[in-house]
Amino acid sequence: MQTILGANGQIGEELARELRRNFTSSIRIVSRNAKKVNDTDEIFSADLSIHEKAVEAVKGSEIAYFTLGLPIS
Repeated sequence: MQTILGANGQIGEELARELRRNFTSSIRIVSRNAKKVNDTDEIFSADLSIHEKAVEAVKGSEIAYFTLGLPIS
């Protein structure tokens, strides 16, 4: 399982498409309002600022990609 945190942003969506094309169909999309990018995606809606939800989101993942947009400080 490849998990993309912040998957429904521009970078996350492109990563999901590229992973599906060239690597795996086992992709978990994680976002507050998660939506599939590929037809085989697993979706997981979560507020990643909540520690327990973030841990649950990556459970069972071989790789987790962090593509969540954070404010520049």
